[in-house]
Amino acid sequence: MHSGEEMNLMDVHLIPVWDGTLGTAGGPSFGRAFQELVSDRELKLEELASAANFAPDMLRETFEGRMRLTLPQLARLIAALRMKVIDFMQKTGMLSLEVYAAGLDPLYFLPDGQIRYDARIYMREINPRHQVPERDMLVRNPTLAALMADQVLDPLGKIEIELAYLLRAAVQKTGGRL
Repeated sequence: MHSGEEMNLMDVHLIPVWDGTLGTAGGPSFGRAFQELVSDRELKLEELASAANFAPDMLRETFEGRMRLTLPQLARLIAALRMKVIDFMQKTGMLSLEVYAAGLDPLYFLPDGQIRYDARIYMREINPRHQVPERDMLVRNPTLAALMADQVLDPLGKIEIELAYLLRAAVQKTGGRL
């Protein structure tokens, strides 16, 4: 696509929010969802840029879908927004309803067997009008539980590794793109 051409609706759907082969998140749908997330939190672009140590223009380009972000950049944004990793992934479309509808199990990050079985029962017992407490589900993953207990990594490092782990596990189940 050339800079002067307009992107049609079909092209937008071909651009993955998370591209596991490139290791980046971005594109028009990510940009819109990310901008909406920032707006919902009543943050000014400059405030978020400063908190995440980004140039404001970089965030503007991300909102417009022209900039793709790496794992370390995403981790800094998650920390600046004071969000849980999985919540950020869902609100920015990395784990969209379309991804789940295409077959990604909502408990994809849990190992097969008793842990996943118990988590499914737990989810069924929760009132369906309420959001599943993601943190309760994530601590059932032994790797993520060990990561949270680690005393060597700083909080930003833990966010980056949790994000990398969840994204890698998801792309293994979806063929490399979300």
